[in-house]
Amino acid sequence: MAIRLPENLAPENYPLAWLIDTWHGAGVLEYDNIEAAAYLHELTIDSVDGGPYVRFVSRVWLANEPASAVDKEAPGQASYDSLTKERLWQTETGYIRVNPEATTRADGAVELEATVASPTGTAQLWVGLISGPRMQMVTDTIVRSGSAADLQAAKFVGGSVASDFFYAYDMEAFGFEMRSYLAGRLSRQFDDDADAHETPSV
Repeated sequence: MAIRLPENLAPENYPLAWLIDTWHGAGVLEYDNIEAAAYLHELTIDSVDGGPYVRFVSRVWLANEPASAVDKEAPGQASYDSLTKERLWQTETGYIRVNPEATTRADGAVELEATVASPTGTAQLWVGLISGPRMQMVTDTIVRSGSAADLQAAKFVGGSVASDFFYAYDMEAFGFEMRSYLAGRLSRQFDDDADAHETPSV
């Protein structure tokens, strides 16, 4: 796997280097009180600030097409190109870093920390692990405004497979138990704005 390693990526965050880029793709969202729907997803992860973290912006649009229009076997870019945006459904921004106080585990995994904010009134602290091209995280703390959705907990699992970024986002919300909410597949855009360049696999 080729890694796009920005010159200003802090060395302690090299485990996150494979995520640095803009990604486009699609998936299916559904929950106990939400009917299954197709969505388009744009995700940008960069280190342009030069700080000891990476920054991300995530935007999800509902598609005009039904959930059945998403081909889960197709590359993320193909699904993205086959759908049209109906309306913005969700946007989040935040920061991820390798825990500077944690040591690498015996299996090679390192601990992650993340802060995530939504314009709809939630702020979240996440913790997790990354090992090669695989990561998993869970919410540690969630702060909600009085009008925010009743999000109690969430977990995220993602990884690189066949050059695409596959992920699943589960949540416990609205009085329902933890279950799948978003499942998607994203393709790398090789975005120069992420201040990256190609380097050999490491």
